[in-house]
Amino acid sequence: MIDLTSGAARELIGLDEASDQLLKGTIVTDDRRRRPLWFDGRFLDAAALSSEQNYFLGRQSDISRVAGVGVVSGLMVDNIDNKARTVSIETGHGITPAGELVVLPENLAVDLADVPEVQKLDASFGLSEIPRQASRNRSGLYVLALRPVEFTADPVASYPTSINGARSVEDGNIIEATAITLIPYPDQGARVELNQRRKYVAREIFIEESKKAQPVGVLPLAMIALNLGVIQWIDNFMVRREVGARDHDVFGLGLSPRALREAYLKQYFNQLSEHTESNVSGVSRFIAADYFAALPAAGPMPASAINTDDFTQAYFPSEMDVELSIIPEDELAALIEDSYSLPPVDLTLESDEFESTSILIVIPVNRTKVRQLSLSLKKLIKPLKSAAPGLIAKRSPIAALKQLSLRRIQGPADITDPAENIWRQTLQGVENLWYIRRRNISYREEIVADPVILNRQEEAIEDSVIELFKEMELTKAVGSIKRRATTAAEAELMRLFSSPVMLSGSKIAVKAAINEISDLQTLDRLSIMKVAERFTEPEFGEGIAKLEKLNPDIIKNKKFIDSLSASGKLPEIDRLVSSLIPQEVGRFTEELASVASSGAKSQPKKVATLITEKLKTIDSKSFTIDSRNKSAIKKIISGVAANTNKILQ
Repeated sequence: MIDLTSGAARELIGLDEASDQLLKGTIVTDDRRRRPLWFDGRFLDAAALSSEQNYFLGRQSDISRVAGVGVVSGLMVDNIDNKARTVSIETGHGITPAGELVVLPENLAVDLADVPEVQKLDASFGLSEIPRQASRNRSGLYVLALRPVEFTADPVASYPTSINGARSVEDGNIIEATAITLIPYPDQGARVELNQRRKYVAREIFIEESKKAQPVGVLPLAMIALNLGVIQWIDNFMVRREVGARDHDVFGLGLSPRALREAYLKQYFNQLSEHTESNVSGVSRFIAADYFAALPAAGPMPASAINTDDFTQAYFPSEMDVELSIIPEDELAALIEDSYSLPPVDLTLESDEFESTSILIVIPVNRTKVRQLSLSLKKLIKPLKSAAPGLIAKRSPIAALKQLSLRRIQGPADITDPAENIWRQTLQGVENLWYIRRRNISYREEIVADPVILNRQEEAIEDSVIELFKEMELTKAVGSIKRRATTAAEAELMRLFSSPVMLSGSKIAVKAAINEISDLQTLDRLSIMKVAERFTEPEFGEGIAKLEKLNPDIIKNKKFIDSLSASGKLPEIDRLVSSLIPQEVGRFTEELASVASSGAKSQPKKVATLITEKLKTIDSKSFTIDSRNKSAIKKIISGVAANTNKILQ
């Protein structure tokens, strides 16, 4: 019986039994699993010690592959400014598909034009076929990879092993190292522009799962495009894979590995960002097929692809069914996670095959705005028309005959739908949306459950809100609001001030919200929700908390609080302060206090003017909806990957 508490959990069998079962084929041996048997009286020689070392090295590499292969941390590749032939590699470590560990203990700058070093590595490791061109004149696509190597060094004296032998000097240590090398990528587009080759190679790797230029013994870091030795672009996630299991196919149905799908989403996001940032032509609306041969099942897309004049889209092929919708931003990560089980969108298919593909474009907004839009719109889904709907060349014969038989009737005047203006306002200021491939599953929309009202301690919460109004001397102002408000607006008012950001947050926010609501012309539910949207953003309160922490005395100034709350710019002040460093917050507070505490009646207007001018001096992109969404894209993608790795571990 095996005792799991006393060393190796292997049962020792006799040689006779082993020989008998070997003949029967019921025992399988592994030549790598052979280690010396030590006993008293055995001669200790170098061969036995080397055999034991090789045993543990092989066992270590096998164990490493159990957790997964790929980059564990760091090892990002980037170009260096003003050096067209040099790349920087971030410190980090990873595991090759062979199970070997590669480590870079510090950041490293590699000159790709270092001909002797690179050529020597290529030739000695068998990664170069026939020397064709000098490294300074390299052109094409290359994979930058790390390869585990070892060499002997540190000579020591070797004593003779025979009577007539002579003393000699031998290397005393085996030093493990990591070599950096370039591997040519053998693609079929040698005569195509490098930017165009990029989209075809992406399809080849992520759709066809090509393993070209990725030997088992190396860890690929990035794909680099060179033109006469000059770097044209660097794509990390084209070949880089985060650590994870390699085989995730479900029932052999062709599902690509999880690490490959995550890398595809990151690669697409980086390539899309590079294109939008380097768009020198000024054309904001472009077709996805011009730069991508395929798309991941979900990912970001430019909002400019939607024409808000007539709500047409040009990003996806005209044959696809594309709709626009709105979702709470905290549900976006779950949708991205769900998309990993869907196939990518292949843009090289025929037109007929596109008709079975459905795409949903979503606008991530906070939950308060979702409730507001649900009251203003009949449906939170809007179909998008193609920018080129009447493609005569692709029209079927029967459709062409029907067009000839139709009578041409002058249509009625175009009447603008009020709901379209709401969609336009929602899209205003947004530069990046998200698209998601929808499942082609037939299902019935029917109610399968009954709504349940969740009761809570309403009296205690309402008492807390009333007590807050009394403490801040706002009871009269709130009473005036309730007399003008509708019943639904009163309920929405209580919902706003019973939220944690109001009950447990800054008192300035409560007073500012009351002032903004009091200034409203109409006090209905929708108008209250518009104010609530400004005061319930995910990051709201961080700037005010920083202001109160760094300047506890000035916050006690009643004139200062009254001016800030009456300015109508408190959410903007909150975002502005949260973006400043502590030294800048101090200077800004002094400037703000000098205006807010001046004693003049026009204090609130002066505060509003100051904030407006201050925002102009700050990068406006840092306050747009797009910047918050764009900065959250990497967090969403990385967060989904991190949660998956925790589950796998």
